[in-house]
Amino acid sequence: MDKTRETTIDINQIPYLTWTWLKINKDSVSYDFSLTENKGNEAQIPEGINVSSGKSISTSLPEPRFSIGQEAAKLISDATKEGKIYTVEKSTSQPLIIRINLDSNSATHQIIHAKAGTEANIIIIYEGQAELAGVITKVYAEDDSKLHISKVQLCGNNVNQIDDTAVVCGERAKVSLTQIELGGAHIDVGFHATLDGYQSAFYSDTAYICQNNQYLDMNQVVVHKGKKTVCDMKTHGTAKDESTKTYRGTIDMVKGCAGSMGNEIETTLLLSPKAVVKAAPIILCGEEDISAEHGSTIGKLSKEMLFYMNSRSIDQKTAEELLTNAKVTAAASSIADENIRKEIEEFFQK
Repeated sequence: MDKTRETTIDINQIPYLTWTWLKINKDSVSYDFSLTENKGNEAQIPEGINVSSGKSISTSLPEPRFSIGQEAAKLISDATKEGKIYTVEKSTSQPLIIRINLDSNSATHQIIHAKAGTEANIIIIYEGQAELAGVITKVYAEDDSKLHISKVQLCGNNVNQIDDTAVVCGERAKVSLTQIELGGAHIDVGFHATLDGYQSAFYSDTAYICQNNQYLDMNQVVVHKGKKTVCDMKTHGTAKDESTKTYRGTIDMVKGCAGSMGNEIETTLLLSPKAVVKAAPIILCGEEDISAEHGSTIGKLSKEMLFYMNSRSIDQKTAEELLTNAKVTAAASSIADENIRKEIEEFFQK
């Protein structure tokens, strides 16, 4: 990467700043954003999903926002010329499978547009050894649509990646997002979901293994605008060796979202005294008639659990591996393709 052409930007900034000495408000990165476009390859396109070129669509839904920040999103978007649009014209039981092979430094701009009343499953897999990859995915879920999006990151150890999913939901629309984060060197990943329509819903399940010298920075935001909207955010993973993991999770209940419910939970299994783990779960309340809960826990393997494992002839190292892998396997169980689930298991067993 050409150091003379690097641009330094703030990324994954928390929506409302907290104490600066905590060093959790944002991440800062310096990269050469002279990237080539990577459109990805569709390994499977089910009937009912139309694939076309473009970076914008016509819709009555508001524009979704990015968790990584407008500057980072613009740099990635500007590096793409055409972009790709996946339009769900009618419901399909087979998943759309997209593979993004990172054989060179690249940028990817995707739009997923679920038309009213449709239902679809989309799986996106990242793999390869490029030094830098930026991916932005916009999701428009029209009224009464249902989407399950899975993002599986199986990158090489030297990859720096920026990955963002921007979601907006219409009335009674439901979007589920499964994220698996396993590879990479420095990963900035997040989502921003806007529940714009009445009774819309967003569910997320994120699992990760942060090891060696990996740096994993997550920023997750759900904004409740419509009445009786629902979100449920789950993030579970393991930090070990000399890795660093930062989690930001924000539920924003704005004025007018009466009757809405939100929940977020983040847990980290800490397996090394040299690993750095930071978390900031936040709930913002601008409406009185709401229900919201949040929590974040960091813990080691308990003596009770270790005793239980030892009593079954399982040593501490094996017990740690079993619990670490179980977090990923549990999240991956919702991915609608057996071969991809096997790829995930093979990756963390290397």
